[in-house]
Amino acid sequence: MSYFFIVNPNAGRKYGDIRERIERFFSGRKLRFEIEFTKAREHASELSARAALAGFARIVAAGGDGTIRETAIPLIGKEAALGILPCGSGNGLARNLYIPLNFNAALEGLLKWSPRLVDAGLANGRPFFCAAGVGLDAEVAHDFNSLSDRRGILPYVWHAAKRVLSYKPEKVAARVDGRRLELLALVNAVLNGVQYGGGARMAPGAYIDDGLLDLVSVKKASLPRLLAALPALFGGTLHKHPDIYSTFQGKIIELDCGGGSWYHLDGEDFYSQDGKLQFTALPSALRVIAPKPSLQGK
Repeated sequence: MSYFFIVNPNAGRKYGDIRERIERFFSGRKLRFEIEFTKAREHASELSARAALAGFARIVAAGGDGTIRETAIPLIGKEAALGILPCGSGNGLARNLYIPLNFNAALEGLLKWSPRLVDAGLANGRPFFCAAGVGLDAEVAHDFNSLSDRRGILPYVWHAAKRVLSYKPEKVAARVDGRRLELLALVNAVLNGVQYGGGARMAPGAYIDDGLLDLVSVKKASLPRLLAALPALFGGTLHKHPDIYSTFQGKIIELDCGGGSWYHLDGEDFYSQDGKLQFTALPSALRVIAPKPSLQGK
């Protein structure tokens, strides 16, 4: 078996010398492995494509959801399997797949778990694997990526708190498999799995291998009302708050924001000039090394 590791060097601020930890774990094992570090945005995709062409069977991303997304893109529809060493702020895809957040446990899993097929999504032709969205969360993702020089959940919460007090939702025209909807919400998120990351369970009825995407809408409300619903967000019971929460499932979700709009894919921010976005489910698109569903646990 052969492993190619793609490491975001910024992850080392929290997880120490990742190269040394990988080399120490694989020393003495009769396995081929190589390690490369990313140097810029999109570099992980280049390294992943090169590794797949070189015949590596397992291509492992060590970083946050952005690094994982870039690594996974060239592997869509390929035999090579994605491995994940979660080293990010939210670790959304790892959480959706019940991959341990402990670095050593995730390393060990690369040797004992078999690849399983999971879905992906497309947003105007760009792949994503965990979650996408427009509205408040997209604005926060843009602020976090462009204004913050610190990683982690606390800077993200800081930017979210600043935005939520002043954010004014715009009307969004939506279609879910042709069904028309009018949305006026803080957040319009499209999820491939249960959660964003950081434990936020936005779509508790979603599965990452059901061939569907989930459109989740959270309405603007008073700050006390939103704070009262916060435990439900992390407890997976937002559906018990129908006054502010609604969800719809489909294979094709279209959003028209009525003008230029930021959107995010797995936490990476992008801009749509016309504000029109089409999200499409890609069933069984990616092979991922992860625990079997029957063995999943928090």
